[in-house]
Amino acid sequence: MRTLAIGLALLLSAGGMGVRAADYSVAVQKAENTQPVSWAPTFSAVGTVSMTWTDNALFSRDNRLSDWYFEPDISLRMDGRLTQDLSYRLYVRTEFDKFFRVKEADEAFALWGARLTQNVAGWSLSAIYENRYQFAGIYEERLFTANDIKAAASRTFTFGGIIIAPLAQGRYRFSDLPEAEYWRLDLALGIEAPLNERWSIVSEPFFEAYWFTGGTNAGRADQIYSGSIGVKYNLARNVSLVTMVAYEERFSNVDVRRYRSWDIGPKINFAF
Repeated sequence: MRTLAIGLALLLSAGGMGVRAADYSVAVQKAENTQPVSWAPTFSAVGTVSMTWTDNALFSRDNRLSDWYFEPDISLRMDGRLTQDLSYRLYVRTEFDKFFRVKEADEAFALWGARLTQNVAGWSLSAIYENRYQFAGIYEERLFTANDIKAAASRTFTFGGIIIAPLAQGRYRFSDLPEAEYWRLDLALGIEAPLNERWSIVSEPFFEAYWFTGGTNAGRADQIYSGSIGVKYNLARNVSLVTMVAYEERFSNVDVRRYRSWDIGPKINFAF
């Protein structure tokens, strides 16, 4: 009974992980779009480790609790090329949110996935499959297992020294828990304005829309708008420190699912 209660609370309030502090930065999108340098498979570890304060730990309209949370997001990847313009990736990824006081907000996921990416006129077009395991607490209880099928298009541009990286992504989620099934659209824009070789101003506006299809969530539709601004400092070629302020608001045709939140804090990005 406790598992069901926690699971429904997470599903109905947040719609699953991946909403808070989504990372659509220029650096992340460049890493996603980089073609393998050789035909032989290459291996890498990429991720983010952050410490963030939020004024709405439970994504709640009426029960707004502030807290700090620790969030590591780590991926291990194997990349290779099938043709000059067609690449593949096999990967595993895990992430968790560990709150200091609001323990009921703790959550985690783990997944494995595969991706094919075709370069077309400078755009990276990807077909993606992911098998995802969602947990209450820090890997304590499995809430559901999902299969995500995604299609994405992204590219990086430079205008007057300012780098922008647009992303459009659509997905459908199948799940063993009907409430977790939905169509989803992501539209994002990574922006980076270098000040010198070390410092940059960064921003990550994004829009996410969900159309739920199963169980008690059937017919529910959410839209999430977020904007952020921060400062990035390159510690090394493949390690950076970013401190950002982000505002997020969710609208829904289910009134109680609406919320707004402010997040602020530093994070370390790395790729090895």
